Amino acid sequence: MKYFTNSKLIFIFLIFLIISLTQGLACKYLELNFCKYGLFVNFWEENGLIENMQSLFLVTAIFFLYKARSNFKHIKIINYFITIQFLALIYFLGEEISWGQHFFNWASPEFFENINNQQETNLHNISNLFDQLPRTLVLIWCGLISFCVVFAKRFMYLDKKILFILCPNINLIYISSIILFFVLPDLIVDKFNFHPGHVDQFGKEITNNIFYDIVSFNFVRLSELHELLFTFYFANYAYFLNRKSI
Repeated sequence: MKYFTNSKLIFIFLIFLIISLTQGLACKYLELNFCKYGLFVNFWEENGLIENMQSLFLVTAIFFLYKARSNFKHIKIINYFITIQFLALIYFLGEEISWGQHFFNWASPEFFENINNQQETNLHNISNLFDQLPRTLVLIWCGLISFCVVFAKRFMYLDKKILFILCPNINLIYISSIILFFVLPDLIVDKFNFHPGHVDQFGKEITNNIFYDIVSFNFVRLSELHELLFTFYFANYAYFLNRKSI
């Protein structure tokens, strides 16, 4: 597992990311023939390659957190935190696959059909309380915490246990940088209302809408892109947590 400790894994992930985004761009605007076949049909959609990669990263993170928990039984604060994160990622994974519905294709209970906007067996499609709030907290954790740790180490004193919990390996800052690179453009475009919309009042396409879609990465399902980045961060975080002692 030594390859997890150097830049090769991040480089491979970036190559995969570039290829995936190129596929999304080509299939949305060029409508090439290959987009109609095989895994390219639902590459960014439900049960597609990107969503399955997210599940794989989450399973990896859960596995390493489980192993790490036994390594820190003697340090209560770390042990408690690992337990909370372990349960949180199980919830994340369960919601991601609609608690198995995506694989076993059972019919949703009537309760979820009535209140879930995708008629699936999960909570995050019911309201923003179960979707946008957790997503914002995850963004803060994955995108900003590693930078905060670097700042804290330089300008203030924090207990090494807290620092270890927040950022077990400083190399996580590179993954945080990738996350911010792909998240901030959409936040800026949305916050300042730069996007002109796709059609005008007469139903004609607005010419520069494609530019804003591209710079904010909205030519793919943005939620799936962000979740892929978050789960990649969690997989690496959990690995580093498991392999380090304190």
